[in-house]
Amino acid sequence: MVELKVRDLSEQDLAGIESSAKRAHLSREAYLRELIHHDATDHLLSGDVSDLRELTRQMAIIIEQNTKAYLDFVDAVRRLPSEN
Repeated sequence: MVELKVRDLSEQDLAGIESSAKRAHLSREAYLRELIHHDATDHLLSGDVSDLRELTRQMAIIIEQNTKAYLDFVDAVRRLPSEN
């Protein structure tokens, strides 16, 4: 593992980090490690999120079309003359 040293951090920023770490029930070091990891890997997921958003949009269109076709079918069946 690599060691990282951050210089010239303001007291206000440090207090914010400590507060966030406490809310997350993590040590300051663990909190910063997670924060850095998420930021460093976020770009890897951005394409997946875009793909998922597009697939969701397409599925919504398909569901709307299928629902309309189903309702049209049900309406057509109801209009058929009964055999009795």
